Amino acid sequence: MEQAIHLGSRVYLKLAIAGEPGIVCGFGSNGKVHVEWLDMLEVGVTAHSPDSLIVDETFSVRQLDLFEFAQVAA
Repeated sequence: MEQAIHLGSRVYLKLAIAGEPGIVCGFGSNGKVHVEWLDMLEVGVTAHSPDSLIVDETFSVRQLDLFEFAQVAA
């Protein structure tokens, strides 16, 4: 099962899984996914069909308890 692509997702191109993954930074009105390639700054942001991307499944973010700080401040 493929993961959904969200803002901030780390992705690879299906045909070029090499280097560092890009980061999804937006979505176009034409259905394209805008990806910033930080390991290729000269390329910058490119637009891709969602079907041409693979989500980096090795990257995960732990859920942070954002309300813990509010309780301490209160």
